[in-house]
Amino acid sequence: MRYPENVLNSLQEHSAQSGYVYDRLYRNLFNRDFYLQAYQNIYANQGNMTAGTDGKTIDAMSLERIDRLIATLKDESYQPKPSRRTYIPKKNGKLRPLGFRSAERGVHIKALSSNVVNW
Repeated sequence: MRYPENVLNSLQEHSAQSGYVYDRLYRNLFNRDFYLQAYQNIYANQGNMTAGTDGKTIDAMSLERIDRLIATLKDESYQPKPSRRTYIPKKNGKLRPLGFRSAERGVHIKALSSNVVNW
């Protein structure tokens, strides 16, 4: 597997070519290193010790969980758990919506966004 930094740099270089077509971006999500990098980027964020919709925190993420996530993506059976919505009070008395997602979904979204946003 290629390192995520190399893949993202390559995507960034190709983005300068007006006619370049991005084929097989989805296969980058089969690379465990993208999830490890995504985990590294989000594990220290405030609020990550809050249990997600699956009852687990980001702290419980493991290589086995990442491999299971990749396996479900490969066999196209990945079904993200729905987010849980709650409302917290603001200073002005109104309520602000707040969504809680599962830890796996958070790492998956971060890995996916690194392929799309960073280049």
